[in-house]
Amino acid sequence: MASELGRSRRLVGIAGCTNAGKTTLSRILKEMVESDGKSITVICQDDFFRPVAEVEKVPKEGDPSAFFYDYDAPSAVDEVGFKAAVEGATSDVVVVEGNMLTEFPEILEQLHRLLFLTLPLEVCRKRRATRVDYDPPDKPGFFEQIVWPAYEAHLKHTVALAECDPRVTFLDGSKELVSKEWLRRTVLNFPEDLVRIQAAPLSSEEAVAFVSSSSCGATSVFIGTTRNSFHGKRVVKLEYECYEPMAYRELHSLCAKMRERFGSIERMAVFHRIGEVPVGEASVVIAASSAHRKEAIAAVEAAIDELKRSVPIWKKEIYGDGSCSWKENPESRSDANGGCCC
Repeated sequence: MASELGRSRRLVGIAGCTNAGKTTLSRILKEMVESDGKSITVICQDDFFRPVAEVEKVPKEGDPSAFFYDYDAPSAVDEVGFKAAVEGATSDVVVVEGNMLTEFPEILEQLHRLLFLTLPLEVCRKRRATRVDYDPPDKPGFFEQIVWPAYEAHLKHTVALAECDPRVTFLDGSKELVSKEWLRRTVLNFPEDLVRIQAAPLSSEEAVAFVSSSSCGATSVFIGTTRNSFHGKRVVKLEYECYEPMAYRELHSLCAKMRERFGSIERMAVFHRIGEVPVGEASVVIAASSAHRKEAIAAVEAAIDELKRSVPIWKKEIYGDGSCSWKENPESRSDANGGCCC
């Protein structure tokens, strides 16, 4: 939940992998906000690194006589000063940028939106190798022992956070930066959406409670459950798998598309279950609220179609005779995981 500090401010966090484009994205947001005639402050985590004498030394693996300064650990940052700068910023929009934002709870709680940029290992390694502005410069082995493991830990933490926090959106830093239109619609307009991917049973009541609003006269809900048969074969359960960072990004994009298509939508909730889903239990819940009945109903129907078409979540049906098969969504543009697995 964003802090009550500075109700009129909007705080956007940009976190994620080194060399994924965090600084570039901050610059683009700054240009957009200033072009709208509003004030903006960009606060960089790297400006709050402690003096080198206070940064932890980590022995180099295989060579205990050598060491690395661990600038990828939260302890390397002056969290008190970092937090004070965030709380003291009075601009209309405050962008907070750094690879470890999700490791600072008192800063994280103030953010209204968090963009987390991801990168594949080899892309990150190649980009990092071209940088000559690090102080101290990277030593051989530093990337493999310090940088990449730290990123993987931050990513794992953020994926877990995203399961219960609608503020988080993942972006693939290896691809072309998202458009200004997307940033304006999804980041700067601060729509109210709740997106969740989880292994635990889904609660339609929670989705309805989230979208309910006194300004809306209609709430529409879709609940997709595991049925007990498919083409005459007895189904005992479904198993869902997904690549969570990309799935979260696509689900947030889905909500943005529904808002663009159905202008009166006020709030949306999209829950999807992963892992085993027994017969009779819900695998997906979509809820939307609107001032008008027709748009609420149409948005939910369009949302489930878009989810099946574009979100990288795959389903395997387990049958009573012990066989199973991966089921590709017929609307999907991808041919991943199609066909029978056993």
